[in-house]
Amino acid sequence: MNALARCLQSHVERKGSTSMAKSDADIQGDVLRELQWDTRLGEAEVGVEVDRGIVTLSGTVTSAEKRQAALEAAHRVREVLDVVNDIELKPPGSGRTNADIARAVRDALVWDVCVPDARIRSTVSEGRVVLEGEVDTPRQREDAAKALRNLVGIVSVVNLIEVAALKAPAQHQ
Repeated sequence: MNALARCLQSHVERKGSTSMAKSDADIQGDVLRELQWDTRLGEAEVGVEVDRGIVTLSGTVTSAEKRQAALEAAHRVREVLDVVNDIELKPPGSGRTNADIARAVRDALVWDVCVPDARIRSTVSEGRVVLEGEVDTPRQREDAAKALRNLVGIVSVVNLIEVAALKAPAQHQ
């Protein structure tokens, strides 16, 4: 067997025979089952369409966490090639003002013992929170964003916090 034939045989063994590939309907069923198993999502929150292995998620959820959970669930299904996440986000506290959200963000950072809150600043606009500042460890950076994950009214969190130990030292002239 020449090298090309061995390569093709290896590819078929790894990927499975093309005649055994799942249909779009099978993939859709698998994604729907995966969504049902994810405890972060409720019944019938997310719709699923599949076209040649490309999954499109639709519907409306109440948190960015649920939107991300649906995306992760779809990617866990074998033979899903790509995911289009068209899920709309409508937080239950959509009536909260940016000032309300900013106060909740500050309180969450202060109340989390793992977060050096005095070294972190936030900016809130249209329910989107941007975190900035400098912390000592990557874990503190992650904990700051995690502290905000389930706050009502937040649409997204952008974590721009820098880790002091990972910053390049300033060059002196």
